[in-house]
Amino acid sequence: MRRTAKISLLSVLAVGGTGEAHGVALPDPSRCSTPGIVSHRGYWVKGVENTVKALDQALDAGSEQVEFDVHFTRDHHPVLMHDALVDRTTTGTGRISGMTLAQFRRLRTTDGQRPPTLSEAFTLARGRAEEVLVELKAVPDAQDLRSLKRDYHRFDAYRWASLMSFSLPALKAVTSVPARKGLLTTTAPPLTLARKFSFAGVRYDRLTRELTREYLDHGVAVYAWTPDDPSTWERLASYGVDRVITNETSAYLAWSREACEP
Repeated sequence: MRRTAKISLLSVLAVGGTGEAHGVALPDPSRCSTPGIVSHRGYWVKGVENTVKALDQALDAGSEQVEFDVHFTRDHHPVLMHDALVDRTTTGTGRISGMTLAQFRRLRTTDGQRPPTLSEAFTLARGRAEEVLVELKAVPDAQDLRSLKRDYHRFDAYRWASLMSFSLPALKAVTSVPARKGLLTTTAPPLTLARKFSFAGVRYDRLTRELTREYLDHGVAVYAWTPDDPSTWERLASYGVDRVITNETSAYLAWSREACEP
């Protein structure tokens, strides 16, 4: 969600870039603009993440974009969890890749929820989220890819569910899925690499005004992960970043409203 209003107290938020970047409207430099919010792993509270409740709460709070992580079970079902092991966020133990879907579904998160499948996440987000970011945490094999394609086709998710990963092999494996793709990196990738994707997701403290402007000027949207404080949000807004992926959904939305008040 990009909020715009006449520049007032935060007239320092001069933003750069012109034109359109893969369907993402770039800010008008004559107006106050804050980056759209992406709720990281849903509405993150005390480590509860990547659950139906977390996604639902983020959307209810007013976020229009949510992000979650996907692994594949032993029988090739895409499921939501950040870690390859289930130990940190559930009452169980072991690797997701070693579990069947039935075994995975018997797990419970630390707050008593059942960890969801990609299908359940899409059911919740369809019609409510402007954009969903699906982060691939593993390289899908041929059977994994068939399951992923099945869910994208079933929910007609190609236009609103983008795929992203830190792994170039993972992104190469899903080339045949006609959805937006984004490369995640800790260190900002060279422009020649970034231009192969719709957006670059870069760690917030590795972005500069010059680098952001270079990406935007060449049609690459810029998503910054994962800043959680107002001073950093303000700095990234001044660069013209398109999206901020944050754990602090409510705080960011409040800051965004206040930043552009006349």
